[in-house]
This record gives sequence, C-alpha cells and structure tokens, in this order.
Amino acid sequence: MWGFSPPCAMNKKILFIGLVSLLIMPGLVFGFSSPPPPGSTNLGSVIGNVLDAILTVLWVVAVAVIIIAFVFAGFKYISAQGEPGKVKEAHKAVLWGVVGTGVILLAWSVLITVRNILGV
Repeated sequence: MWGFSPPCAMNKKILFIGLVSLLIMPGLVFGFSSPPPPGSTNLGSVIGNVLDAILTVLWVVAVAVIIIAFVFAGFKYISAQGEPGKVKEAHKAVLWGVVGTGVILLAWSVLITVRNILGV
C-alpha cells in the first residue's frame, strides 16, 4: 500500500504491537492522573506548576511542528507530479512525520507517568 514491505512477518507483528502501544499509552496515563489536594502550597506544587507551564508551551510547539511536517509532506506529494523519485521522498517525509508523532506521544506519556508516580 505505502510501498514499504518489511522483510518478514515478525517485523509486521512488532510494528503492529508498537503502534498499538503508542495509541493505548496516553489513555492509560491520563486515566491515572489525580488532582493535588486543596490548599497544598509546598515546594513540590510550585515546581509542578512551573513544569506544567513549560510543558504546556512545549506541547503547543510539538503540535505545531507535527502540523507543519505533514503540510510539508503534502506539498511534496503535490509537487511530485507523479515522478517516482519525488513521490518516494514525499512518502519518506510522511513516514518520518508519523515516527516523530509517535516519539512525541511516547515521550509525553512517559513524562506524565513519571510525574504521576512521583506525585509532582
């Protein structure tokens, strides 16, 4: 379909398990989050508030980069005009966009998991 064929069926299974894990992880992580107790103003909550502000900005930047990457790949497809070499480049741009999105979601999920475990 995409012109990408793994050398054996085992790679397809590993790829499928990896993609399913990437899709399930954020739901599991966000399901375990709990709000801080009311009236808590210790150093941990101050650090948590600063981290929340920084991570909110980073999340917005990451989403913007993802959108720009896919728009760029779309322009590559449009400008390829059926040339096999340029279509292959556009396909690689889409593939790397998907990989980057997966890495960002996985990193975000790990970060939220660690924060929930530490209670920050």
